[in-house]
Amino acid sequence: MKKVMFLLATLLIGGMMLTGCKPEPTPEPEPEPEPTPTTHTVFYKIANKAATGNVVSPCFKVNVTYTDANGQSVTENEATLPWTKSIEVTLPFHAKMDGTYTFDEADLPDMLYFGTLYGIGLDIDYVIPSGGLQGFKKEKFLEYIAAHPEKLSFTVEQDF
Repeated sequence: MKKVMFLLATLLIGGMMLTGCKPEPTPEPEPEPEPTPTTHTVFYKIANKAATGNVVSPCFKVNVTYTDANGQSVTENEATLPWTKSIEVTLPFHAKMDGTYTFDEADLPDMLYFGTLYGIGLDIDYVIPSGGLQGFKKEKFLEYIAAHPEKLSFTVEQDF
């Protein structure tokens, strides 16, 4: 009987040892707080004056499409230069601007300046434009654009 009791006690203690030990629960990491949305101003700019002082000839207009605060594309046709648009956005924000220069050949002067001066900035009222201006005689400009029609268009994108 002592052997049976010893065996039962051993089994009972062994069973308690196996089932009584629970692994320590792994603490759940605290979630990182959501960043507070911040509002900023995005500036789109197409300039008409280069650092050299040359000015895009006024015969040029631009059709410009830009991303608004809701992420939608907005188009303005036949905009005069310089052109600036500022919008209030919540970061993160993907800004994009596409432009196509237009002109009427009859309005081209004998000597003209052309080039793409554009940029996108955040919380500033002036964007340093990219590109530059080049002087052309009317005939040379028409030859140049006929050979390089892509020079009438541009695209710029910026993530904020």
